Amino acid sequence: MKPINQSAGEALAIELPSMSRRKLLLGMGAASAAAVAIAPDAYGAAVGQGFSGDQAENPELIVAYQKFNDACAQLEEARNSLEWLADEWRHQWPLAPEELLHGANAQDGRGTMPAERDIVGRYLIRDTSELTKRLAPKFRRETRNTCFAICTANEERKLLQRWKKSTPTGRTEKALARNRAYRVKAIRECELRIHLADQYEAETARLRLVSGADAARLRVRGADILLQKAADEVSKCQACTVAGLRMKADALTVTAGALMKITKSDDSPLGQIARFIESVAEVAGRAST
Repeated sequence: MKPINQSAGEALAIELPSMSRRKLLLGMGAASAAAVAIAPDAYGAAVGQGFSGDQAENPELIVAYQKFNDACAQLEEARNSLEWLADEWRHQWPLAPEELLHGANAQDGRGTMPAERDIVGRYLIRDTSELTKRLAPKFRRETRNTCFAICTANEERKLLQRWKKSTPTGRTEKALARNRAYRVKAIRECELRIHLADQYEAETARLRLVSGADAARLRVRGADILLQKAADEVSKCQACTVAGLRMKADALTVTAGALMKITKSDDSPLGQIARFIESVAEVAGRAST
């Protein structure tokens, strides 16, 4: 059994799904640095004559887009701070004891049990070669790295109560004795898992508190909400120039980027809309350079 304070520094943490501008990929949370780089070009073109003769851009759109640009920068800063925190505390974060590990491939998000995560909530990908208590050699050879679901103390206490209330039966004395022994063994193992889970949960809660991880995650969430609202404000403003269309296309990639990625190859109206938005962004981007 690995000690409760064994570091998770050698495990791989993968990102949770998060929104970003331009690179909106489920499961990857890159900060929206591209937004900050693109904005000055679109902003400068819109303030002047833009690309429609002497027509200037709608001042409300310019203000809304600047707020959107600022929100992108705030989200990037919050995510960078979270990444720094994760790196600083990686070697103090404990891996869950092997006795608590349950189903593999928990990073797929399909299970009902909680997955093992790092201090900032990302899935922890474990090296399976050292997990010899519960994994068969064939599984370890075929699945070198994976994220596991983990047992919680509360769920184990519920299981313990069910075992204690159970009454072993058997058609023969031998079968009855075997089932009674199995019940005793199950209760003992359950009590061990409760003890380990209590220790693990207390230590991870302590580290999240002293590191400020929960507060840092809330800052990212708040910055992401602010970015969504800013993008929505941009979408509500009328564009008067090609640069303005570029601003609206940029903002739309935040709120609909995942949908566009999924549907742009479809023959449905959603696919047509996604391809149109992509074309507008490309043409407007070329026009402003």
